[in-house]
Order: sequence, then structure tokens, then C-alpha cells
Amino acid sequence: MSSGDCCDASDRLLTLTEALAAALRFISPIHETETVALFDAYGRVLAADLPARIDVPPHDNSAMDGFALYWADLKLDTPTRLPVIGDALAGHPYPAAVPVGATVRITTGGVIPDGPDAVVMQEQCLIAPDTGWIELEAQTAARIRRGENIRRRGEDVRAGTVLLPGGLRLRPQDVALAAGQGYAALTVVRQLRVAVASTGDELHPPGVDLPPGAIYESNRYILIGLLRRLGCVVTDLGVLRDEREVMLPVLRDAAATHDVLLTSGGVSVGAADRVKEVIAELGTIQFWRLAVKPGKPVTFGRIGDCLVLGLPGNPVSVMVSFLLFARPLLLRRMATMPAEPLRVRAVADFSFRRKPGRREWLRARLRPDPAQGWLVMIYPTHSSGVLSSLSWADGLIELLEDCTGVAPGDTVDYLPFSGLGVE
Repeated sequence: MSSGDCCDASDRLLTLTEALAAALRFISPIHETETVALFDAYGRVLAADLPARIDVPPHDNSAMDGFALYWADLKLDTPTRLPVIGDALAGHPYPAAVPVGATVRITTGGVIPDGPDAVVMQEQCLIAPDTGWIELEAQTAARIRRGENIRRRGEDVRAGTVLLPGGLRLRPQDVALAAGQGYAALTVVRQLRVAVASTGDELHPPGVDLPPGAIYESNRYILIGLLRRLGCVVTDLGVLRDEREVMLPVLRDAAATHDVLLTSGGVSVGAADRVKEVIAELGTIQFWRLAVKPGKPVTFGRIGDCLVLGLPGNPVSVMVSFLLFARPLLLRRMATMPAEPLRVRAVADFSFRRKPGRREWLRARLRPDPAQGWLVMIYPTHSSGVLSSLSWADGLIELLEDCTGVAPGDTVDYLPFSGLGVE
């Protein structure tokens, strides 16, 4: 078997931290780019820093519907009465300077006309529409400050500054920020091309009658869904039989045309586990097996320029190892830096004993409690083959390598699925 520098000669299990660090050093981000329209930019990775073209707001404008006036015109010992000489509506600026002792009606977003240095909310004024005057009580005027309700030019964004940093995965609010600068298209990193395969003679697609000893295949439905949420272009290789002659040409051809090859099953030590040996024959295995539960038999390597991630076959192991191990590596390949998973401190509403040595994740569900804050419970069955537990759960409890157990009332780290890209 060919192996890389990341492998330990003693075949020691790597911790998750060690495996991620080793793999991230091994991964080269994609450099090819393309230009896409804004509506096609959601979830894509910005290729380079995007500069701001204009100040936002582009002019001083009103934060309220009201009246633009001179702060010095306000009287503190008697009502202030000012004539309304015009309007400054959003998109329709007042065309001249406003003289001292006068005011103009202004709407939210309206340009502050030359002269006035405060905006008084409409609700604070007594308005006499027939005579064209407004009046403010002295106690109301005393609360007004110079610059009141005025949004200054450039207080949001200054032209020439970095609007959005390169490497950012674009969210709706980021795309909107670019739109507000007049960008109609953005240069982004091309999409990651990922091929997905499941392995196992016992696996059959949904919609067929099962022969004796068979089960319906579900892992690809987890993986392809998660990959699409990341914005990857996915090729479904289907279910491969546990035979070298079947796997080898399929994986070889897929590796030649994809950035990442993602498999499930066939990487453990069973007699029919052929994926690992095929990867080693076609390329290089950097490491195999992690000190984690579930997901111990994970394989990471390369075939040519294609990264290969061999995940376990049990569905819970597939999803957990994807979220905590594969997803950060895919993000790095996409030319963005993966962030640490969101961890929320919660109070355990369960007891659990374990042997230390491996990092472990328990399927969990969070619920509010009036007395204790957030309580978290775990699924009663811990088997990595119980797919229904993933549908029941809304996150994972993370137990570090040295943890020996949890008692009710202990504080634990809860990782919501939403913080791992699963909503």
C-alpha cells in the first residue's frame, strides 16, 4: 500500500485535530474563476477582495419621516413655529438651500438639503397643513440634538475600502451589499466537482423489491444533499459492487475529471472492504482511521490531482464524519477557510458513561427550560446504523478525548446542525 507522510508507521489513530491539520496542509485551493450574475452568486466563493465603488449612503439623508430644520432655530422657553417651504422626498431632493428660520418636509432616505442640521420626527410636531407651519413644544425642542436623525454620507461604507473579502462564501446579505454598490456580476471560484459513490453488494436503490439479505441504499442521499448545500457540482456514481474489477475503473475515471472523490463504505477491515486497497493501487493514502466515534475508519488520500475521502458505511458515521471531517476539507478546496463549528453550552438532561481516548458525538436535541436555560437530551440508541436518530436530532453533543462520561446537570458542548451547514 502506498502511503504519504501523514501516516504513522505505528498505525496510531490520529485525533480529529491532527487529521484536519495534516489534511488542510495537503490541500491546494481551486484557482480557476468565473463571473456570474448576482442571482447566481449565493453560496459561491468570492475570488478576490471586492472594493467599494461608492459611499453608502451617497449623501447625508434622513433616518425618519419628519422635518429638516436648523437646530439653532429651536427655542427652549417658548414653542418653536417654522414655515414649511417645500419637500425633500426620497429620490426627489429639495432643489435649493433652506433659509434660516424655515423647514422642509422630508421622508426617510431623503437627501438633507443645504442648510438644515437636524431632522425632527413628524410625530413630535404639531402640523398645521392649511397654513403651512409646524410647531414644537419647548420641552420637545430641548430633547433635540444637532445631527438628530441624520445618516451621514459614507457612515455605512466608504468608497475605496474592501467591501467583501476574497474567500468569502457569499450569503444573501453579502450579495445584497454588492448590489448596493452597483455590481451586476461577481467573479467567483468555479464550483467544486465532486463524484459520490456508495459501495456494498447488499445495497439496492429505492423503488425496487429487495432480495434476501439486501437493504435500501441511503448514504448517497445524505452526501449529495450536503454537497449541494455547499454549492458543489455533484456526479452520482451510484452503488458499486464490492469487487476490485468493478470499483477500479469507475474510481479511476471519476478521479480524472473531478476535484474530489467521496465514497461511503469499504474502508474498514472486513473481507469485502475493497475501497481502501483500490485507492492505494490508483494513488496515495495519506492516513487511515481516526480516534473518533462514530467514523473511525476514515480514509484520506489522492488519486492524481483528485482528493479522495473514504467515509464509513453506517449512515450515522457517514453524516458525522462528513460534517466534522470532510466538510472543512471541501471548503478549503473551494478556496475558503473553514470555521470552527458553532458550539453552544447546554445543560445535560441525560447520563452517559464512556471509555476515554476518542472524540465522540452523540445525537442530541435541544429544548428550553425556564429554570436551567437550554437543556439537551440524547437519542436512546447509540448505534451508528440508526438512521432515524439523525432525523430526530437537531445537533450533536461533543465529548472530547479525555471525557469519561456525563451526568445530568453537567454542562456540555452542543453543536447545532444549523452551524454545520444543515438547516
